[in-house]
Amino acid sequence: MRLTPMLPAVLLALVLSVLVGVLGVARRSELTLALAAALFAAQVLFVLLRVNVPLWRSKAAAAASAAWAWDNSVLTALTYAWGGVAMFALYSIGGLSWRHWWQYGAGMLLFAFLTMLCAGHFIGTGGATANGEGLRKLVRMTQLQVAAIIVALIYLFASGKLSTLKDDWAANEIFIAGGLTILVISLASLATYQCSRKPQPSA
Repeated sequence: MRLTPMLPAVLLALVLSVLVGVLGVARRSELTLALAAALFAAQVLFVLLRVNVPLWRSKAAAAASAAWAWDNSVLTALTYAWGGVAMFALYSIGGLSWRHWWQYGAGMLLFAFLTMLCAGHFIGTGGATANGEGLRKLVRMTQLQVAAIIVALIYLFASGKLSTLKDDWAANEIFIAGGLTILVISLASLATYQCSRKPQPSA
C-alpha cells in the first residue's frame, strides 16, 4: 500500500505528539513526554508495516518499482522533522532551558530536508525500478544511517547522559524515540530491498 492515503494520520500524530509533549514538559513529566513520543512512533511504525509487509509477502511486487523506498524515505524525513519541531516547541514554549536545543532542532530539520533531497535525486517519487543504480545508492546511504544511529544510541546509553539533572532530559527522550524509529524504518527498507533482489521462480 502506498503512503499517500495514510499521510494525514501521520501528520496528525506528529501534531498531537508535540502538543502533548509541550504539556508534559511544562509539568516536568518525563513519562508524559515519553508517551507523546510513543504516540508518534507507533503511528509511523503502523504505517511502515502497511507499506512494507505486503512487499515481504510478494517479492514480485517489491521488485516492480522503488515506490516503497520513496514512502520509507518520507517516513524517515517526517521522523526527523518531528524531532526538530518537538525540540523547538519543547524548549521555546515548554519552559525548559538548555542552550543547545536550537542547534539540535535545526540539525534534525536539516536532516529531514536532506532525506527528501537524496530520495528525490536517487529515485524520484518512486518510479525507479528495484534494479536501478539510484536505489542501490540510496540503500548504501541507509546502511550508513543504521550504523550511525546504532553508534549514537550506544554512546547515549553508555555515557550516562540519560541520568542528567539538566533540562536536556527532554532532548534525550526525543533522541531515543526518533533514533529508534528511524532505525526500524531503515531496517525495514533494507529488508524490502533484499526481497526485491531475490530471484523470482519461473512459471
